[in-house]
Formats: sequence, C-alpha cells, structure tokens
Amino acid sequence: MATIAEQLKEAQEVQVELRGQIKTLLEKSEKGAWDEVTDGAALKEARTKLDAQNMTVASLSERMELQKRSVEWSASTTTTTPTTVNIIQNRGDSVENVEKEFRLLEAAQQAISRTGLTGIYAEMDTEAKRQMKSSGLPDSGSGNLSIPDFLMWGKNKGEKREKRDITAGTTTTGGYTIQTDLGGLIPFLDPNLAVRQMGATYLTGLTGNVAFPRNDAAATAVWASSENVASTETTPTFDQVTLSPKRITAFTDVSKQNLVQTSIAMENFVRERLNFAVMKLLDYGALQGDGLSGAVTGLFSVSGTNDITIGTDGGALDWSLIVQFETETATDNALMDSLGYLTTPGVAGALKTLKRDVAGNGFIWEGSNTASTVNGYRAMRTTQMPSTLTKGSSSGTLHGMIFGNWAELLIGQWGGIDLLVNPYTKGKEALIEFIINAWFDVDVRHAASFCKCDEIDIA
Repeated sequence: MATIAEQLKEAQEVQVELRGQIKTLLEKSEKGAWDEVTDGAALKEARTKLDAQNMTVASLSERMELQKRSVEWSASTTTTTPTTVNIIQNRGDSVENVEKEFRLLEAAQQAISRTGLTGIYAEMDTEAKRQMKSSGLPDSGSGNLSIPDFLMWGKNKGEKREKRDITAGTTTTGGYTIQTDLGGLIPFLDPNLAVRQMGATYLTGLTGNVAFPRNDAAATAVWASSENVASTETTPTFDQVTLSPKRITAFTDVSKQNLVQTSIAMENFVRERLNFAVMKLLDYGALQGDGLSGAVTGLFSVSGTNDITIGTDGGALDWSLIVQFETETATDNALMDSLGYLTTPGVAGALKTLKRDVAGNGFIWEGSNTASTVNGYRAMRTTQMPSTLTKGSSSGTLHGMIFGNWAELLIGQWGGIDLLVNPYTKGKEALIEFIINAWFDVDVRHAASFCKCDEIDIA
C-alpha cells in the first residue's frame, strides 16, 4: 500500500498532466485548428478530470498535514518510539485514521478465535509487544491482545481494579443498549481528570527503571578578602528522580449476546470505560497516592513541597493565603512554566463568593468553568482532590489545594496496553472478561515547585 506521500506525488503528477492537456487544447483553438466536436469534448473531459484531481490533491494534502501534526504532537508530548511512527507512515496513514480503523471488540474476537489476529490488529499487536519487550515488561503471550500506547491511553504489587459488568439480559447492566431505536448512551458522571490538563509531563516508551539526575544544591561563589587569598572550594551535589513501572489493572465483563445485538457504540463504550478506569486511578494517584501497596506517591504525600498552615484545626482561605501559595513557590525560584491552582469543587465554590479585600474588589475565583483564574493563574477543580482531610478537631471535613509548576510533575508509561480477553472463566454465563493492564509511575522533578494546603475549611 502506497504511503500518503507517494499517493500525493502521483496525484500531483496526474494534475500536471491534465493541465498540460488543457493547455494544448486551448493553444490548438488559438491556432484555428479546433474541432468543436472532438476537441470540445476532450476539453470538457479534461476539465472534469482536473476538478476531481484537484479535490484528490487537496484531500491528500490535508491528510499529509494531519499526519505531520500527529507525529509532531506525539514527539512534543510523548517519547513515542520510532517503531510506532514507522508503522503509521508505512501504512500511509495518520494516528487519527488508525484509531478509527481499530475496533477493540473485533480485535478481541480475533484474539480468541482459531485464526488469531489479522490485518491491522496483528500489526498493532506486534507493535505493542515490541513496546512491551523494549520496556522490559513480560510478553502477555498468545491469546492476549496487546495495544500500542498511542491507541489506548493510558502497575506488580497491590492490584487495583475497577469493574463494571455489561450484559444483555439485565437492563441496568447492558440490556438498555439492545434496542434498535436508542439514542446515544448516557455516560456516567465521571470526575474531571485535571492533572494532564494542568500541564503534567507525560513520558511514554520508557525502558526499565528510568533515573533523572538532579542537581539538588548549586555551586556557590565567595568574595575574596584580599588579592592573593586562596579560593574556597565549592561542590554542587546531585541526587536523582527515579521512575519504575507500577501496574494498574481494571476489568469488565461483556456478554457475547450484547456484542452481537447492541445497536449503539458498545465498542467505544468498552474502550472508553476501561481506558477511563486506568486514567482515573492514575490521576488520583498523582494527587493522593500514598506510595503503599504498589501505589504511586502523589503530591499530597511527596516530601519537600511547600506547605500552607492555617490553624490548629485548619481554617478558611483568604486573599493573603492565596497569594502565599505563589510567594512560597517564588521564594524557591520555581515560579515558571505551567503554573496554576488545583482544588476541590467545594473550595472553588467558596472562592467564587469571597472578595479579595474588605473594599469588595473582585472575587478570588474568576472566569468561566473552562477558563477560570485565581490570582492571575489558571485554576481548575476536581473531585479527585482530597475533601475529607482531618486536622485537630476538624475530622474528615477539610479540603486540599495545590499551586505550582505542573510541568514538574512526571508521569511515565511503560510499553503499551495489555488486554487479556478471557472467554473461559465465565463461559457458562456467555460472558467474556476483558482485563486491562498498564504500567505507570509518578514523581516530581523538584518538590519545591509545588505549594499545597491540606487544611482548608469551607464551612
């Protein structure tokens, strides 16, 4: 199959040829050698073909630009492996078109069939297994389906699972999706996954444990007390930030009957729910992970951040405390890049009604839901932030807030997505179990780039 570039080159050559034919016919007319019947029909046909060819060239040019943007986006936001880029280019396609062509449920059906994976599904499985091998992760083996990281976004101890059963026989677990005249599926009220939106740095295609050397103490200079005094030795010190793969897993059961009867996008539903289950836990872990039982360590547990103290039992925010978040970060020379405030809906609501000063000049939280600001910086809210914290006599009622340079938050992914399609365990119930596994870790470049408060009272 020719690549998009090859198709475009061929289409442009035809385009040039047709323009030449039209030019020749028009010159023939000017010279008086024009045959109204033969040449007139030839000119009309050439112009019709040229119009169609112009549309083809425009379409291919658009696809080329889309492919270019896709590759540029992958290069700028992830560390996509060369093999992933190559497999897209070799197909003469874009990431977006491959995503549209890839059908998770069809791939699953092939995975458990006698014939095994074919076509795009075999290509993607091979690429994903290459990613897994490169990352030092075990091969899922035959019968499993591996999916490259660019198709499904997305850890060994402490399994964390989110489960939803989808069946055709029971209305509340899938039967509502069987009707032929249904509209779109009503989605679950999921929380806002804010970490990525705040500007966290995502790293994919990682191999083994990844260590980032970090200069944690700078070299210093001193004034010489006299012309010939000896220099004072100063030595910068270093440590490192290390990311190591931790497994996130989720699963769901889908009935065989549902797969053949559903009239709405069950394909997208299953893919999105599994994907969201992984990303929801990853987002939560980046904020509230305690580092125990195989979990990542989130910003509220990492040591070295700046902390805002309000009172013995916590307390309410005011304008001076909001500014203090910024001041603490600036004092550590970390006031740069993707700065913003992230908090709970409860705190956001309180700040929307709280004036900046006694004179009544403006509310602290300003702007629309999609473009909010606090203290001139971007502000977001999510239920993934803690809202049941305890300090002193305030038990389970305090909320959290974080300000900082979110680009300093590192989120790493190893390999692609491992999907076990299990038709056996619940075969008697005609259920197919989809078990997803993905490997991530979270850490920060400099903890001082963040300032947090875990004792905000909104009562």
